Amino acid sequence: MLQDYSVDALDLRIINALQIRPRAPWTQLAPILGADAATLNRRWQQLADHGLAWITTFDWNAWEAAALVEINCHSGANTQVALALAESPEAIAVDLTAGGRDIVATVAARDSHALGKYLLDELPKVPSVASVRSHPIARTLIDGRSWRVRALDAHESARIAGLPLPATSRSATRNPELERAMLALLNRDGRASATRIASELDQNPRHIRELLALMQRSGSLIQRTDLARSRSGWPVSAWHFMRVPATKLEGIAGRLENLPEVRLVSHTVGPHDVIMDVWLKDLGQVQRLEQALEIRLSGLAISDRSVVLRTVKQMGQILDDQGRSMGRSRL
Repeated sequence: MLQDYSVDALDLRIINALQIRPRAPWTQLAPILGADAATLNRRWQQLADHGLAWITTFDWNAWEAAALVEINCHSGANTQVALALAESPEAIAVDLTAGGRDIVATVAARDSHALGKYLLDELPKVPSVASVRSHPIARTLIDGRSWRVRALDAHESARIAGLPLPATSRSATRNPELERAMLALLNRDGRASATRIASELDQNPRHIRELLALMQRSGSLIQRTDLARSRSGWPVSAWHFMRVPATKLEGIAGRLENLPEVRLVSHTVGPHDVIMDVWLKDLGQVQRLEQALEIRLSGLAISDRSVVLRTVKQMGQILDDQGRSMGRSRL
């Protein structure tokens, strides 16, 4: 069992910095965060060891089709179903919820055929699943990579965003098979050094260093820094199901991206035009946020909402009942 650990202001500043630049060297972050590199490294390791913060590395191009899925379960089986779903690589996120559905899951697959096969053939086989309603995602307008814990000010955030990326060698070339192996290793430790990666994959460290730099500069190294919601200062999570006029869809991301609560906004095909995931300071904010949305977006109608009781899986990471990473990814 993971022991308790008290997250303080410096921890949140470190997490915020790594949300902006997950692999930024500690030596570059030290003068911005106000602590020496050794302290920053030690604090991050403590957070990771306690499952309170983690970096997920993934291949966005591996998912050509996705859906948000509402699942209802037979009485008393909600947690059992959620845990079973979490073991499936297709279910990249699984929330147990209160409201009009028992579970909200994000499902992704390599193409629409594979997505349909999972939703029609595999998901209904999970014991105690009573009903399934799927909402195919036409576009993800905002995703969790852009959410920030907001422990840094605007100037500090801009300095971190402006840190130089590793230089690439003219001789560096892409190697898809090796890159996939590197991504799998980095999904276990998002800040693993080139030396360690090279050792585990039996490669030359210089070659790995050059390939990492090339992947970062090309955007093929996609990483996301997350933390346990209970330690974030935003302990409440909710899903909102909304209808938006077709003429408003194009501009919705720009109107929502500056709201600190918003973590995911997806344009879906079905009874809801937009489905949104938010983190909130308290339960009372659910209604206050809805009021703000209706003012900000003329014509928007929130048709339903569900509060998250427990997140079982978050972007592939399996979480315990306190929302801490168990150090195991199922992507």
